[in-house]
This record gives sequence, C-alpha cells and structure tokens, in this order.
Amino acid sequence: MTTKTKWRSGARTLLLIAVATPAPAVLYGQSMPRPLAPTGAALTAIAAPVDQAPRIDGVLDEAFWETIPPITDFRQRVPVDGDFPTERTEVRIAFDSDAIYFGFRLFDSHPDLIRRSILQREGRIDEDDHIWIGLDTYHDGRNAYIFELNSFGTQGDALITDESMTLSDWNWEGVYRSEARITDEGWTLEVAIPFTTIRFEDAESPEMGIAIRRAIRRKNEEVFWPHIPQRYRAGFNQVSQYATLSGLQDVRKGRYMELKPFAILGAQKLSENSDTDVLDDIGVDFKYAITSNLTADLTWNTDFAQVESDNVQVNLTRFSLFFPEKREFFLERAGLFSFGESRQTEIFFSRRIGLTNEIRGGGRMTGQVGPLSVGALSLQTGDLDTGTEILPGSNNSVLRFRGEVFPRTTVGGMFTNLQNGNGHNRAFGADAQVRFWGSSTFEGWLANVDDSGTGSSSAGSVKIDVRPQRWYSVGGGFQSIDAGFNPGLGFVRRTDMVKYSGSAAWTPRFESSPWARSLVAALLVDRVDGQDGVQQGSSQLMHNMFSLESGDFVMLNVRRRFERLAADDFIQGRALPAGDYEFSSVDAIVSTNTSRTVSGRANVTLGNFWNGTRTTYGGSLKWKTGPYLTLTPAVSRNDIDLPVPDGRFSTTVTSLNVLGAVSRDLFANALVQWDDVSKSLQANIRIDWIHTPGSDLFVVFNTGYQTGVLLDPRDTRWLQRTGVVKLTYLKAF
Repeated sequence: MTTKTKWRSGARTLLLIAVATPAPAVLYGQSMPRPLAPTGAALTAIAAPVDQAPRIDGVLDEAFWETIPPITDFRQRVPVDGDFPTERTEVRIAFDSDAIYFGFRLFDSHPDLIRRSILQREGRIDEDDHIWIGLDTYHDGRNAYIFELNSFGTQGDALITDESMTLSDWNWEGVYRSEARITDEGWTLEVAIPFTTIRFEDAESPEMGIAIRRAIRRKNEEVFWPHIPQRYRAGFNQVSQYATLSGLQDVRKGRYMELKPFAILGAQKLSENSDTDVLDDIGVDFKYAITSNLTADLTWNTDFAQVESDNVQVNLTRFSLFFPEKREFFLERAGLFSFGESRQTEIFFSRRIGLTNEIRGGGRMTGQVGPLSVGALSLQTGDLDTGTEILPGSNNSVLRFRGEVFPRTTVGGMFTNLQNGNGHNRAFGADAQVRFWGSSTFEGWLANVDDSGTGSSSAGSVKIDVRPQRWYSVGGGFQSIDAGFNPGLGFVRRTDMVKYSGSAAWTPRFESSPWARSLVAALLVDRVDGQDGVQQGSSQLMHNMFSLESGDFVMLNVRRRFERLAADDFIQGRALPAGDYEFSSVDAIVSTNTSRTVSGRANVTLGNFWNGTRTTYGGSLKWKTGPYLTLTPAVSRNDIDLPVPDGRFSTTVTSLNVLGAVSRDLFANALVQWDDVSKSLQANIRIDWIHTPGSDLFVVFNTGYQTGVLLDPRDTRWLQRTGVVKLTYLKAF
C-alpha cells in the first residue's frame, strides 16, 4: 500500500466515525434545572461616546461612568454551569476617537480575601482574582485579543487564532493602560485600550465580538458574560459564542507607525576563548499599519539579548526535544503561522531562524485581506565563521493564509523557503478545520517538501474529535510522514511512520458536590508502523484526573508501550540492541491550588523501561511571600537500570525560580538550574524596567559553572559569563 493510499484510507475511516457517532438525547449526570442564560448571539453591549478620556487611576469618579448602563448578567461557567454568580459584577464601556475604555466594579463580600500576588507583567495573573476582556475585532467569530488584569492592574495579554490558543500566544504584549483599587465593596478597575493597539475592520461604525470573564480565586469560581456553556469545551476561546459590541464610530483607524530602536552594551567571556568579547550594537524595529487591517513589521540588526533561558531538559527518549519560541518579534499573531502537529510535526518553527547565524534584517506582514487572514515573513541571516568553516547565511521566508469558507469551517495554505548558496528547501501545504456540535472538530493537513539535495517528500494528517455533549468524547487520527521529510524551517520529531490513534473520554462534573469538581477518565491508544508497513511501536494510556472544589487535583496514569528497534539505538549514550521491547508504568501527580500563599506539586513514576526499570520522583514548592517575592524550588530525579553495560544510572535536575518585583514597572526573574548529566550550574537573571509603556531597560546576566571533575585541573570551571544592558524606546506616530 502506498503512502497516498494509506492517507486516503485513514481519512475515509475518520469520516465514517464522524457520520456514525450519535448525539445522545440525555446528558449523563445532568444537575437540577437552573435559570437559562442568554447566548452570545442574542446579546449586545453598547459603547458610549465620551468627550473627554477618563483618568486611568482605578477610581470610577468621572460623571459619565454613572450614565452608562452596566453589563451585569454574568453567569457561572464553574462550578455550576449557568448559575448566578456569588458576587456581583458591573462593566461599563466608553470610547473616544483614540481608545476604548472599560470601567469595572467587582463587588466582593470579603474584600480582605481577594487574592492578589502578581506585579510582574505577563506573570501568572491567573493565580490571582482577575478579569479577561476578549475582543473579536474583525467580528469573524474566529480570532480575538485577550486582555488580562488583576486587582493591582497588572497586565497580561494573548491572541486567539481560529478559536484556539497555546502558551506561546500569551507572550504577545500590547500597549494599553490600566489601574485597579481595592475598596470596601470589592475592587474597581479602569482600562484604556488604544485603537492603535488592535486591528479591526475599516468601517465608519465597526462592530466587534466581546466577552468578559471574572475569576474569584478563593472560590475557584469563574463567571462569564455572555455565558459560554460547558458544552463548548474551549471556553473563552470559543469566539463564535461572543456577544456583539456596537456603538463605535469615528474612531482612529488607518495609518499608524511605531518606531522602536534599541541599543545594547555588554561583555561576554566563554571558556573556550581567552579573550573577553565586548557586545555593543544598535538596531531598530518598525511597525506600519498599511491599512487598519494589515500591519507590516520591519527589523534591522535584530537582537534577542533580553530573552530568558530555556528550562533544562534531560532527554530520555530517542527523539529531539522541543524548546518553545520566546522571542518577541515572532510572537504577535504566532498562531496564524501554525501548521501541522504542535511540538511533533510543525512545518514552520520560528526557532530555527537566527539561533546560529545572526539575523541581519527582514520583515513580516500580518492581518486581514477581505475574508482571509494572511501572514508573510522574510528574514536574512548572515554568514557565521565557526573557525573551521563558514556557515552561509540564508533567506528564510514564509507565506501563510487562512480563511473561513463556511461558518466555523476554515481552509488555508502555507509556503516556506530556506535558501542559500548551497541550495534550497521548500515546503508547500494545505490544511482545513471544521468545528461542529459545540466543541467537535475535524481537521487535516497535507504538506510536501522539495529539497535541492534530498528530493521530494511528504507528510499528512487527519483527525477528528467528537464531543456531542459535555460528558464524553471520542476521537481518532491518522498521520503519515515519509522517511526523508525534513522542512528546513520546521520541526519534525519523528519520520518514516504511519500512525493510527484513537481516544475515548468520560468527563462528568459534580456540580451539586461541596468538595468534588470534576473527573476526567480517558483512554488513548496509538500504533506506529514504518512506511514499509512493519510495526514500529504502539502505546496505551489510561489517564485519570480528579479535581476538587478547592482547586487541588490528583492524577493517575497507567501506560503501556511497545517499541521495535530495527537497529541499535541510544538512551543517554547507552546502546540499546535491535529487538522488541515492551514495558509498562504507573505515574501519579498531586498538585495543590497555586493561588495559595504556599502550594506544591509532587510526582512519582514506577515501572519498566526498555526491558529494565525506571523510578522517577520529584516535585516543586511555591512560596508567595507577598507581591514582591516568590520562590519556587523544584527537583526531578530518575533512577534507571537498563539490561546493557553501564545500564544503571540516574539523572537529577534541580532548579530555583525567583520572581521579584518592586512595582508593576520594575521586576526581575532569576532561574538557577543544575543537572548531573552536564554537571553544570547555570543561572539566568533578567531585570526589566518598563520606563514608558512599550519601552524597556533590560539588564541580563547569564553564567555557567562546571561542577564536575576537570580533565585538566588548570582548566577554568567557568563555562560562560555574560552581562548585557539593553535599552528600547517605543515612539508612536
């Protein structure tokens, strides 16, 4: 059977599952009837025009706030879906030609119990009482901005793309103003979002989608307006269920420019170099709104000195580890450029650009063209002299588009090109997604790579997730990846495979219980063959997670794996002979509510490992001494015994994460890590002073120290010592 025939066969199988799966008429475990909440499609919020902008101080003392009818009909999503909140919320919306303004009154019967601990921008604001504002600025029911704020006024923000979001989407940073105050009735919040921070339809009176979410952390209660029921598993990401925001008119749109120059000064000393390198440079980023819907970003002499270090990972697999993107230039609308299987088979992975050869310059463009979301990127890297060879610079280009052809049905395409004097690597792909029955999805993609050295190769995937009601789900998937599939700007963890997968889950909620919140019991199975049809492996996972009203949870997983090695392979340098391996394990995790002053997490794994044994245990402790200092020590250890020479070994990773803050404008993060594989102690210290909105002064220190035995006692133990100061300044026109 050819690869294309297998792919078609897998797609037909999944389509038959979708057609044959019935929608039950009765919900298992349905609680007593409660008041119906209006849906988003039936609700409209009216923004009121104001002649003078409010002072953003967290005090709603401007006279016009009292004249605006508030939004009050919030409903619980958790713990009791659709029930009335235990605390009252009022939201008023105003605007002028420059910005949209939100005034919140968040009543609380016990203001002294409001949880507030985060001053650091983009910190874990979700651990505090907080508010989310969702704005679907194009009113397309697919994409939205999220603005997150706590009772300090600390800001976090993110982007939703096609009703989905990853952790990387929280790294986008918009420029807006906010202040909050604790009162004897709860807390108040004022927010000003400039129209130049968001992109929206070029119309005289643009309409937008809107949703607001409030979290009361000590109760683990979340209330929404409009109500988005539990049957929509994506929750706040379900942009198609937002209400309508109307009333906007004569707002600032069209041309807008941002100029963000930077200057850097520092020094670096590496163990393999006797000299100290002086780091000094300048560069600039430029943003230009071609239209109100389309934005161009240009960069020259790009620098990423302020980026924090990656967490240390010890690789106990046969495949490459994944490290997420953290660089600001790539983060805005990053979800638009996603294509393929996240962290497994990604056709474009921006981290491939600029980590060896430096980025000299380039640009990108994102936005809307009619019904299409479009993204284009092109960056040029310079030559790199390694001392033994010259690694040539390359042009790195990406073109992405995606559009809705029917309600909740999206199709798209992608093209990537990596090219230099040695040749080219080009990838072409198309993908589609259909969202139906609330939270059910059917999606697929197909891609081909043309490499001037290795020729042509392809990969594709289809999968379905059927959730007719909120209590259960079933799904299946098929994926095929050629042996030589290697997109030059992508990330592919495993090639030469045909993978079949299936899942079934039971997810009841205990809304009438005073202590239990929810249960997830899921079975996930897969089988992996080679392109030659010979089985390579299989796995079965029984995943169970029980959550309490307190926010604590316990997780128990039972796993079984089968792996067939056609040739010798290696785990941490230990050779595994070719053959069949079958092993099972059980792991347990206990975690407490992270909004508490002291919280923790512990895990243990027991079982077989490549015909040997493996015991894993570890945990972390988080201590919030207050809003100004948080300490999080963590440790993870593996004790492994493989039936091979030198097969008994252990790995240990320890870390200490320190978050310190003087104010919302001055904060620092220190990550200290050590592992007994590299036997190195690493520290990354990053201080950030936001001297004006959108402008920063970064001070970064990176060190590496060898703690193991030195082959030559005269060698230095210092692996690296780097200190950098970087100043940026945002000027908007």
